Amino acid sequence: MHKLLTLDLREVQRELLRKNFVRSSEALGPTETIFRTKEHGYRRIDDSILLHVLNFEAGRPYSLDMARRGLVCIQIIIKGTYSRWLNNRADLVNSASIQISNMPRATSETEAGMTLRGVLIACERQYMLDHLGLNVDCVPAAYRPIFLSETGMAETLKLPTSPSAISIADQLISCELAEPLKTLYIKAKTIELICEIVSRINMLSAHRPCRVQSTDGKSQAIEAAAAIYRREMFRPPTIEQLAFRVGLNRNDLTDGFREIFGTTPHSYGMMIRMEQAQNLLRNGGLSISEVARRVGYEGYSSFSRAYQAHYGYGPSLSSEPEL
Repeated sequence: MHKLLTLDLREVQRELLRKNFVRSSEALGPTETIFRTKEHGYRRIDDSILLHVLNFEAGRPYSLDMARRGLVCIQIIIKGTYSRWLNNRADLVNSASIQISNMPRATSETEAGMTLRGVLIACERQYMLDHLGLNVDCVPAAYRPIFLSETGMAETLKLPTSPSAISIADQLISCELAEPLKTLYIKAKTIELICEIVSRINMLSAHRPCRVQSTDGKSQAIEAAAAIYRREMFRPPTIEQLAFRVGLNRNDLTDGFREIFGTTPHSYGMMIRMEQAQNLLRNGGLSISEVARRVGYEGYSSFSRAYQAHYGYGPSLSSEPEL
């Protein structure tokens, strides 16, 4: 039997005027058996925007009845699925698309054991129009009530996912900074994600029906994984961690890297680190030990062996000035 939870995002938003984070247990009551995770709650981005990060396993089946009047909700899922009802219209929320809706009430159901990774951004509808530059004239007429009407519409505006959107969502989910840097980082990344989505909405054709075109979700996940390697070369994730973060299994991740980059994830990550190391060495100004540290090696010896194996010569030759 599903555990019934009720949530009013407007009440959460009012509470966020006093503090930066509201735990789910404060808004929903005891949730320890429902959301298996270190942190589950709602974060203030500014007076008009809040963020909810999904990064948990459902410990038991639950239904969430959410009141969200006047808010445009943007949902990006990297891993997992759940069912959602908007005015008795059922929809499946998964990684196939970015979903944008504004019905005053939504009900979702999640099954026990489901792992969900993603983000929900709730933004005041009028704020999107007045301060974020959303151009409603670019939105197909059938979907304009999402941005123009308080009562909303049961239909959801769906945009294709993109490697950059997946990458930013992953950065929000994976942020391990301590405060106050964590709050500043999450606010900046949330605004970056909103800017990308508003920009994409503004490029829609108002004269064409808006349908999510068929996209290769696996290829986009692989591109996002490659971006993680480039961004985190100083502390690269394991293949298992990388696969989890982009919503693939290990075999799909490995096969995808071979198809797109012609190599394994490990070899791709090594190539990125060695190319960065070579650039740093050629630019001069840093010792070999410092270059090693910047690309994720704890000591000179292990870095030197890896560099020799990759290029066929040691890092000292790369650091010598050209004659």
